[in-house]
Amino acid sequence: MKKYFPFALVAVFAALISCTENEAPISPIIGTWESRVFVDSLDLWFVETLEFKNDSIFDLTITVRELETGPDLGFRLVTTSWYNLEGDTFKYYYSDVLMYFGLHEEAPLYVPKSELNAGIVDFFRIPEGILTFSSDRRRFQFQENCLTINPSIACFEFPIKEYIRVN
Repeated sequence: MKKYFPFALVAVFAALISCTENEAPISPIIGTWESRVFVDSLDLWFVETLEFKNDSIFDLTITVRELETGPDLGFRLVTTSWYNLEGDTFKYYYSDVLMYFGLHEEAPLYVPKSELNAGIVDFFRIPEGILTFSSDRRRFQFQENCLTINPSIACFEFPIKEYIRVN
């Protein structure tokens, strides 16, 4: 029995080592991220939440808050999207959404999730740009590539969006 004990220890040790090794690296983007923009004239925060589920799917939700990290007052858009992150190039696409249209001047800025309406966002291109992480990986910036509609006119520059990891 004693002569089998060292083999048993080696087998247990090998099993422990193989359990602690990751087969594939975990994507740095998986988790929940928020971009929060305060609008002075409305005294409200507009929050875009990206919840990356895996290496190809994320949920996009746009809500409104009174406080930057307070509870959501209501919704403006909810959708599930696909994405691709290769190196620092990020591209995404969604078409079917639940959204709030609020078409008249007196319309509220947000509604309960149950009052969102089905809609289709028909991108004529796949949004793509550079995603840059902070050194601690708690923030990232997304700079979408500029949009060129007419080659004789300068392209339209999109603003940089900054996201903070919340989960």
